[in-house]
Amino acid sequence: MIRRVLSVVFYVIAGFFLYMVSLLAFIDGTALDTNGALGANGAAAKWLPIGIFAVPAVLTLAVGLAIMGFRQWRRDTGIVFLSAAGFTTFLVLSFVSMLMNEEYRKMMPPDIDVLKFFGDYITGAVVLVVLMLAGVLLVITGRKPRTVAAERQG
Repeated sequence: MIRRVLSVVFYVIAGFFLYMVSLLAFIDGTALDTNGALGANGAAAKWLPIGIFAVPAVLTLAVGLAIMGFRQWRRDTGIVFLSAAGFTTFLVLSFVSMLMNEEYRKMMPPDIDVLKFFGDYITGAVVLVVLMLAGVLLVITGRKPRTVAAERQG
């Protein structure tokens, strides 16, 4: 019981880091380079924080799986992927709905272009779709096959 609770704690931590990875994919790398120091490599600047958050995501997920002896690792990993993708989708839709509100846009400072900062929709959507598809495939392939005894009971 304690092992299961501890593994779930590590899954939640891994989900947080995966959520950050998928959220950071929406950031436009050229918007990070405010003083032009990165030059043509401004778009590559976003991959450093994504990599920084991906490492602890993989490590905490591996620790959570190792605590349970890698039993049902596909199902558990798929659930973590789907949870992170679902939470990111919720936040992106919330952010979009806020920006659609004219009153909210009036409250924003005129010199800050939030839409430019979160402007890489293609990379963000690709990361979200890959995370969702990987999660669905892992959950489907991680299902236990039905036994003959279970079919007779149900």
